[in-house]
Amino acid sequence: MKVTEKCDIYSYGVVLLELLTGRAPVQPLEQGGDLVNWVRNYIRNNSLSPGILDARLNLEDKAIVDHMMTVMKLALLCTSMSPFDRPSMREVVSMLIESDEQGRKLDPPSFHDIPLKDNAV
Repeated sequence: MKVTEKCDIYSYGVVLLELLTGRAPVQPLEQGGDLVNWVRNYIRNNSLSPGILDARLNLEDKAIVDHMMTVMKLALLCTSMSPFDRPSMREVVSMLIESDEQGRKLDPPSFHDIPLKDNAV
């Protein structure tokens, strides 16, 4: 198989799925054999819901869960079966920035928003 940017996009989507679900990229055969199939099967059987997210995470904050679900949708787009349906990395970055900006509008500033001192490296 020829390696292209679309292969990298697929791999990036798998990494996002790992982060969101807390699962390894390779799953037992009875669960589909790989994370992408496991996620697709979960959604087919249960719908796209916060239950798919890593249970070890603090899922109390609705704004954070909503942001994570947006990233989940992006991960699914990145792992589309057809390479032609996958976004470019420029589009992925743009969607992530837009999602983050929407989340910031809902949340008060946090310590992450405080600028560093001029002499900080």
